[in-house]
Amino acid sequence: MKKLLLTLFTLTGMAASAQIAPGSDAPDFTVTDINGTTHTLSDYLAQGKTVILDISATWCGPCWNYHESGVLEQLYYTYGPEGSDDLVVLFIEGDNGTSVESLYGTNMPGDNGVTAGDWTKHSPYPVIDSWDVGQLYQINYFPTIFRICPNGKVSEVEQLQFPAFRDNINANCGVLTDLQQHGKTVIDDLVVCEGGSAVPKVSVTNYGFQTITSATIELRNGFEVLAVKNYTGNIPMFDDTTIMLDPISIGPADNYEAVVTSINGAVPGNVQTASDIFNVTETLEGGNNITVKVHTNFYPGEISWAIKNSAGVVVGSGGPYEFGNEDFFGGGGADANTTKIHQFTLPGNDVECHSVEFYSANGWGWMIGETPHGIEIESGGEVIFSKFVENFGSVLAVPAAFKTSGMLGTPGQQAITFTMYPNPTTGLLHIITNEPASISIYDLAGKKVYSDNVADGSPINLASLQKGMYIAQVKTDTLHKTEKLIIN
Repeated sequence: MKKLLLTLFTLTGMAASAQIAPGSDAPDFTVTDINGTTHTLSDYLAQGKTVILDISATWCGPCWNYHESGVLEQLYYTYGPEGSDDLVVLFIEGDNGTSVESLYGTNMPGDNGVTAGDWTKHSPYPVIDSWDVGQLYQINYFPTIFRICPNGKVSEVEQLQFPAFRDNINANCGVLTDLQQHGKTVIDDLVVCEGGSAVPKVSVTNYGFQTITSATIELRNGFEVLAVKNYTGNIPMFDDTTIMLDPISIGPADNYEAVVTSINGAVPGNVQTASDIFNVTETLEGGNNITVKVHTNFYPGEISWAIKNSAGVVVGSGGPYEFGNEDFFGGGGADANTTKIHQFTLPGNDVECHSVEFYSANGWGWMIGETPHGIEIESGGEVIFSKFVENFGSVLAVPAAFKTSGMLGTPGQQAITFTMYPNPTTGLLHIITNEPASISIYDLAGKKVYSDNVADGSPINLASLQKGMYIAQVKTDTLHKTEKLIIN
């Protein structure tokens, strides 16, 4: 009954007021976010920060629409810890009838309407599951958004866009600091073939109040500058661009860094946000006999793929698959949301690097469907390439995806003890090998989220990772083992 009433308030109660009176003293609270970090309101206020509370429910459509608009994300990167550090944004899931899993989008629309999607995906700010905060602030409907000034006075605000939100804070809580040259830098981890090179791609998003027309980017290994790229172009506020660096020979290692050292000829407004750490790993090797497992989406007639050798020649391909008849666009059917298996013997008698390309005829990537979508390639029973994708547009090319040895079988396999359990896991993972080993864990976008050395049998604590499916790679001197890992 509670959820029904809140749904009605969500649809019809937007003109109502939250019961807590505007200008009241904000009730203090201490909460712990989904990553285990504690947040106390009075501590933030004592630091002179404005606090924005977004109290929403995972099943609430208007809440989801405002979340996806990116306004609070813009506020966070402009004025939060990765901007001028004037304010704090806290997202509160305030419905006691939903589970923490709903924040990760594991219960999709249609499953009792529990969640509208993955609320963590565009939330660089803390995400908190707390019915108590909503009760403390006496909310009547979702979403309810509060502005708490450094003096502790609280008022509800509407679902404002960025300029109006900024003006509202400036008028009531003190003027925020506008950084002029301010960009967020993101670089993906690189995968290289042995003795090969990679093309680093650096994404820069402008959160400053001046259009970025020039920037200097450095790749570093500690204090050593490996490459420099001078960018000229046009990046308006809140837009982003991907800057391609020149090909670089680079070896496997952790903690390389991409740094934007200047924006429009000036030092970036937040040097922490202007850099990003990345790792370089060597692509996995298999024999020339491979098995390609294609995990299709809801529109299999729109997707296809190809494997190319180092000369750019297609040596394997598949799709498009069978169209369905469940909608006007050919969705559904026998080939939708399933796994198509292909066997290939790739040409060549020497070590060869291969790329994998994903194609989408409708320009939406492989994003639509109820299952993860992507490609896994196996050789000799081992996964040598795995990538799950969403909306990449029409073409996604993955260079140095895997390499082959020039032999039909997988050479040099030995009887090696290997056990990884439990899988699925709730956080603690055990790995048993008879050799010193290391583990790297990647999310489905291919980004490394965890790495460490393995002490035989000692538990690895993965509780800091979000729930979902990952790819775990365990390496010893004689073993490269890749397996799916599920964290519940």
